[in-house]
Amino acid sequence: MRYLWDNSCMVKRFCQWLYEEWSENFIFVCQEEMVKGTYVRFEYKLRFMREVMVQYLQHRLLKWFDENQRIFPWREDRATKYQQIVSEILLQRTKAETVAKYYDTFFSKFPDWNALANASLEELEEIMKPLGLYRHRARRLYKLGEDIRRRGGKIPGNENELRDSGFIGLYVTNAFELFILRNRKPLLDVNMSRLLKRYFKPGDFIDVRHDKEIQELANDIIEVRRCKELNWAILDYAALVCKSRNPLCGECVLNKHCKYYGLSQGDVTEEPE
Repeated sequence: MRYLWDNSCMVKRFCQWLYEEWSENFIFVCQEEMVKGTYVRFEYKLRFMREVMVQYLQHRLLKWFDENQRIFPWREDRATKYQQIVSEILLQRTKAETVAKYYDTFFSKFPDWNALANASLEELEEIMKPLGLYRHRARRLYKLGEDIRRRGGKIPGNENELRDSGFIGLYVTNAFELFILRNRKPLLDVNMSRLLKRYFKPGDFIDVRHDKEIQELANDIIEVRRCKELNWAILDYAALVCKSRNPLCGECVLNKHCKYYGLSQGDVTEEPE
């Protein structure tokens, strides 16, 4: 079948409904202009289908999040930007529940940027021990403190200053932009990557730092007004439903369009964490 798609919201909604309810094999045609009585048509099935899948994921996960979100102290309205950023560093390669138990202990000793900037590496290593990987985490926090001292007690305040702080990496850079600069950036880690890869294009999992395709996709997904909540929604969903082992595909609110579910149909294999 062939359908005309102009820029009206009504036709967009109709095409989306058609896609969701019947088939992903329709060809959508963009009617852009009339030349000598003949419509010039541009077929862009793949692009439109991806846009529909993006919007479907955004809508369904935000709705799921409103009813099922996990409660953590760094997500509360009273959490400071400092607490949000440092928590993201602590969360890397560690379960959120573990960090939540340790939250008050850390921030009672290092309550703000100034306290972190004046902390010694030995102090940070000592307080990091209960979390594991304590030397790695302590070095990252110490380097962040060093950078703040170098700036005279100020945190990076724009994108150029963030780029100068090259030690913090893609994930923490995005966290800075999201929580401090209020830019729409994805908290892209192995969990978000897993969900997006399964939903859009199952395949080999590679380091997100080198996967330009998944980085571009994550940036597209987060282009919504509730970008912070959508980030958390994806991370929560990856932890509770789209798990690395034994994902709950039968209960998934995305399985209607999920490529991974369509391929597996219940014969789900395990993937690396």
